[in-house]
Amino acid sequence: MISLPSARLLALVVVAAAGATALSETAAEAYYGLGAQIVSASFARLEQGDDSTTYATISGNGRYVAIQTRARNLFDDSDSDPLGSYRVGGIFRFDMETKALERVADGDLRGDVDGALITRGAQNPSISVDGSTIAFSTAAQLVPADTNDSIDVYIRNMNIAPSAPGAYELISARDGSDQPASYAPRVTPMPGRNPGTDVSRGIAISGDGSRVIFRTADVFTDLPSSAGLDTPEYQLFVRDRAAHSTTLVTRLSSGGGPAGGAIGPAGISSDGSTVAWTGQNGPAQTRLLLGESLDTSLSYYLWQRIDDGPTSPTRRITGLADPDDPACDPSLALITGPLVTGSCYGPLTDTEQGRSDILNLAPALSGDGKRVAFITAAGLRPTAVTGSLADLFVTDMSVGVSRKVGTLELTREGDPNDQGTSSPIDGLSMSSGGRWLAVASARTTYLLPALRFIGARRSVVGSRDLYVVDLDGLTVQRAALGRTGTDLNGDVASSVSISANGDRLAFTSTATNLIAGDANDRSDAFVVTRQAEPSESIVVPPPDLGPSEVPDVTPPPTRLSVRATGRSDGTVVLAVAVPSSGGLAAVARRSTVKVVAGRKRTSIVTIASATAKPRRAGRLTLTLRPASQSSKRLLRSGKAISAKAVVSFISSQGKRLSRTVTVVFRVKAAKATASWAGWR
Repeated sequence: MISLPSARLLALVVVAAAGATALSETAAEAYYGLGAQIVSASFARLEQGDDSTTYATISGNGRYVAIQTRARNLFDDSDSDPLGSYRVGGIFRFDMETKALERVADGDLRGDVDGALITRGAQNPSISVDGSTIAFSTAAQLVPADTNDSIDVYIRNMNIAPSAPGAYELISARDGSDQPASYAPRVTPMPGRNPGTDVSRGIAISGDGSRVIFRTADVFTDLPSSAGLDTPEYQLFVRDRAAHSTTLVTRLSSGGGPAGGAIGPAGISSDGSTVAWTGQNGPAQTRLLLGESLDTSLSYYLWQRIDDGPTSPTRRITGLADPDDPACDPSLALITGPLVTGSCYGPLTDTEQGRSDILNLAPALSGDGKRVAFITAAGLRPTAVTGSLADLFVTDMSVGVSRKVGTLELTREGDPNDQGTSSPIDGLSMSSGGRWLAVASARTTYLLPALRFIGARRSVVGSRDLYVVDLDGLTVQRAALGRTGTDLNGDVASSVSISANGDRLAFTSTATNLIAGDANDRSDAFVVTRQAEPSESIVVPPPDLGPSEVPDVTPPPTRLSVRATGRSDGTVVLAVAVPSSGGLAAVARRSTVKVVAGRKRTSIVTIASATAKPRRAGRLTLTLRPASQSSKRLLRSGKAISAKAVVSFISSQGKRLSRTVTVVFRVKAAKATASWAGWR
């Protein structure tokens, strides 16, 4: 257990260099502050997680984050390990408003003596819109009836104490009852971790928590309501909690029997109407055209509206064929080739699997399931053969929309020797409104004109970043920067999560510069928040006071006030009045516009930064001193540099304030105007 001095709480579990007020889905352009809010930490214990946190998923309303962690120091003091064993973390829920951290379900249980696995614990959380219901899988027996010693799927009702009846509900149950599924015995038993059923993390539960989609493992079962263990492996089911029904999704298009092939991830739309998954045995489940491969081992992106009943057809989200085109004559065989076009040819040059497998990639659904984003290495038809790395597409699954008409290519791989243009798109999540995408990639340049890059690009290519794509504005930008405006010094994990209206993103990262004092040398979970670019209100600037004079500022009792004064030596002094002790950071940045290949490109450049730790309410000064060689050259040449300085304050109690001051760096004379950004 790692215990941190209380004086370090601000640095480790409070500091997010720029807080935020959530925007609506209709915001024009997203803006992200510096740093992030850490959520794999206990505010009550003043401790950062002492081991890796591997996943974070955010509730639709943006208030709660479910994390999967190996940390052993996040349990309450009264929550002790079972005798002779210890728990390796588990699933916890973090409250963004109160900073409370609650245990959802225990992680792996291991023996004290040899560390041997006793029971595989909770993994793969998905969370409802209001954060009250969390789905996951575990081999632990959480209800009395579950005695099959296999991994099963559960939900946790967070409104009920974990020891009270009804806190846990078995999801992988037989149709029409709460009786747990039975699984065929393995040739080599795996006590405490026998495969049974599982869920895909982040996407397995409907918004209201009433439906959960899960799949069986490589074992025969009696689901949904078989008299024996004769349902083949790798099936997909939907559990309706209110109706106690378990319904087969992976059906043969002829006869409706179990088709299997559900090896990849599967998700359900927020309204519970639609499911999408990555699976095999596509020819048996969906419509293919003459000339397409009948190889059952190929991976497909599949889609089904379960609200339309048990005969609802399974459709392909995309592909090299377009059976949805009404002009297509299905009697004509397709001709292989990426440049061939026609009514029967789909949007892609190849199958979804394309030149690299998609089996571990999940399609992302909008709230109504009609808009789908997906990743594939297949190019857009007609295009010469592209590389083997994954790119981003979005399509419309509405009735009457063909695959060609509904599909938009958002990114395209560049020179395979250039990591900045050809790194794969590794992770994907869509807001339920269907406008915002959270994307993980090490790519820094997006070649197609479909997306306009806004904000600052990573200065050094190599690490995976968190990006946000606005499908309405067709923009892409980085969503996570270091707390002083620098590039992240570690990778963002490929699994990312976004709230219902896209205002908050949850992710895990090995970066240590998202917060001050990150010293656990492990992956942590964070949240960044979209915020409004403050509007400016110009005031008359004070005269140049020289290097030793600072204007007097009377601190308001509960507000942050800032006044900027340019000095003749090219620096800017910020006189700041703070309402209490806490942490203070100021970063001055300016935007630059360059014309590259006939197109305007905007980038954000950090000019100067400064930090302080006020110990009490009162006044203090921060000096912004341009540090880069390019800025110094501009000043020496007699030119002025205009920038926006964002001043962010975090009180010792966690309250965040921010002000923005427009400053001018100039060697001979300086002026400043101020604008009040208000509470954040």
